[in-house]
Amino acid sequence: MDEGSFSQAVSLLSGEHSLSILRYLAPGEWRIASDVSRALHIHTTTASKFLGGMHALGFLDRRLRKSKTRSAFEFRIAAPRITLDLELMDGPAPLREALDYYLEYVSNVLASGRRLGWPGIAEKLEARVEKNRNASKDTLFGRVLRDDGARGMEELRAVFRGIHGEFLQITSASMGTDTARRLLGGAADEARKGREEIVDRYGLRKVLEG
Repeated sequence: MDEGSFSQAVSLLSGEHSLSILRYLAPGEWRIASDVSRALHIHTTTASKFLGGMHALGFLDRRLRKSKTRSAFEFRIAAPRITLDLELMDGPAPLREALDYYLEYVSNVLASGRRLGWPGIAEKLEARVEKNRNASKDTLFGRVLRDDGARGMEELRAVFRGIHGEFLQITSASMGTDTARRLLGGAADEARKGREEIVDRYGLRKVLEG
């Protein structure tokens, strides 16, 4: 966990109602903010802010609950134990390994597009990757990899956040947003295998959400 995530987690967990909310979620059932609000007699905004923050840190699972009148996110505890792990002696950020993860994600998305055979998806995805390929490789990626600090890692995450957003737009147009998110999420999870420590420590997977 990086320093920013650690500080955010400490801030959330030190809140007045944090432990009560976590105990309420402990059985593992899906709950929306209004459920928490009614059960614990707290403001819905307080519950919503805590739930959203804990999900962003990876401690809660989230899915969309749809109804005839409105939709809302519901949450459940991701694991029965919450552990904060802060590395105080940071070395150079492993930019090459992070880049390999993101490139495998892209490769997995392209392979899925070809395999599924949805009209035009594979071609559009490949066109997006091909766009400025040489310029990106020679300038942007080279510059990122030469910067061995946090700035290089943040820039790399920003690049692939944008690519992921375009992938989501392309695939959603043909198969719907929910199916597109499952496809892209599966590609990201497959790329994570064998790289779990680096991906989780530097928040690489979180960039590929949305």
